[in-house]
Amino acid sequence: MLRFAVKSPLFLALGAALLLSGCATKESVEQAQSTADTAKSNAATAMSAAQTAESDAQAAAAAAKQAQAAADAANDKVDKLIAERHTARRHHNRHHHVRHHHAALENTNSAACPPQKS
Repeated sequence: MLRFAVKSPLFLALGAALLLSGCATKESVEQAQSTADTAKSNAATAMSAAQTAESDAQAAAAAAKQAQAAADAANDKVDKLIAERHTARRHHNRHHHVRHHHAALENTNSAACPPQKS
């Protein structure tokens, strides 16, 4: 019991000191509330900006996807045209008869083309 009596005034003095030092004035409470309100407003503005940025990013991603699809389609067309051209050339080369210039000269009339002097 003696211990409780000795500690009791010590706790009472410590509690009183905490109460006195922890009391806030009306002005400091208003200042804290104003700061909190400003922080809340700034957070709302930042959230709005983030949502706008997200929306813009989604639109950009959709446009990029569409552009990629168009580029892929164009590449497919080019590949198809090249393949068709290659096939057409192979077909043409199979039926193309090569005539040599010297063979054509041998078959000409010698009177029409006099021999060249060497």
